Amino acid sequence: MTARVRTYEPDRDFLRVRDFLNATYAAFPMPYNWGLERWNYARYFVAPMLGSEGTEPGTPPGSLSAIRLWEDMVRLWEDDAGQIVGVTCIEHPDPTNPGYGEIFIQRHPDHADLIEEMVAVGEEVYIDPKRNRTHMWTFDGDDDLNAVLKARGYVRKEEAVSGFLEYRFGKVQELRLPQGYRLRTMEEEIDIEKRREISGRGFNHEDPKDWPSAFSYQELMRAPDYRKGHDLFVVAPDGSYAACAIVWYDAVNKIGHLEPLATHPDHRRKGLAEQVLWEGVRRLKAEGATWMPLGGAFEPFYRAIGFQEVATQHGWIREFAAHPMKT
Repeated sequence: MTARVRTYEPDRDFLRVRDFLNATYAAFPMPYNWGLERWNYARYFVAPMLGSEGTEPGTPPGSLSAIRLWEDMVRLWEDDAGQIVGVTCIEHPDPTNPGYGEIFIQRHPDHADLIEEMVAVGEEVYIDPKRNRTHMWTFDGDDDLNAVLKARGYVRKEEAVSGFLEYRFGKVQELRLPQGYRLRTMEEEIDIEKRREISGRGFNHEDPKDWPSAFSYQELMRAPDYRKGHDLFVVAPDGSYAACAIVWYDAVNKIGHLEPLATHPDHRRKGLAEQVLWEGVRRLKAEGATWMPLGGAFEPFYRAIGFQEVATQHGWIREFAAHPMKT
C-alpha cells in the first residue's frame, strides 16, 4: 500500500492527527510519537506564546503569524484509503528560537518504510536557515530511525541529556498544603493575569514581557483536549498564585499527561509542586488513567517522588553545506 505526503489543513486535520497519535502512542516499546498533550500544547500555546513575547494586550499579529507558520509546516502522509500513516511537525515556529530546526516525526508501526522520506521532507521544510542544520532526539532503542539518521549523515551527541520517565498510579496521598495555601482550578476561578504570571515566574521569568501573553493563554483554553478542571493552581495566603500544573487525559490509552508544572520562586521548597502534581494524578486516576509518562531532562524532582527512569534519548545533528530545496 502506497502513502502520499500532503500539506496540513487545520480545520480538517487537527483532530485527525490527534486521533492518529492516540492510536499509535502505545504501539511502540517507547513513546516514539507525541502524546495528545504535546500536539495540543504546540498549536494552542507554544506557537501563540512565541509569537507574542513582549507585546501589548490584545490579539498580537505575531501570534497569528506563528500559528500559521506552525500549521503551514506540518506534513501528513496518507495511505490509499485516506488514513493518516505519518506526520512531520515542529514545536517552535520561530526562526530565532534555539529549538528551531528540530524535526519531529510521528509514524505508524506498519510504515517504517516511510521514515527516510519523512526525515528528508523534514530537512527541507524545517532546516534552521541561520545555521543550515537540522536536529532530532531519538530513543536509544529506536533502531529504524537511528539507522536512517546515521545513513543521512547525522552525528549523534555522546551525552544523553534527555530521558523518559513514568509513574504507575498506585495509592495517592491526600492533599497536604501548608497553612494558608489553597488549591483551585480554572473551572472555579479564571484570572488570566494571575495565571500568566505564575506561568512566567514559575519558569524564572521576572520581566512581565517574558510571561505568556493573555492571548496565548486564551488560545490554550480553546485547545480541544484542554479541560478547566485539569488546569490546577495553588493560591498563596496573599491571593497570588504560587504553583500551577495542567494535566491532560488520553482516554484511549488511559494515560495522564503533565504539561506543564511550575512553582513561583518565592514559594519553592514548600512541597507545592509535588502537591499540585498529586492532585492532578488524583483527578486523572478517578477518570480511569493508570499511568503518567514524562519526557525531557533527567529531573531529580520527579525521580524523588516516584517516577522511574525507563529510557534515554540522544540528540542527532546534521550540518548542511547549503539549504536543501524546500518541498
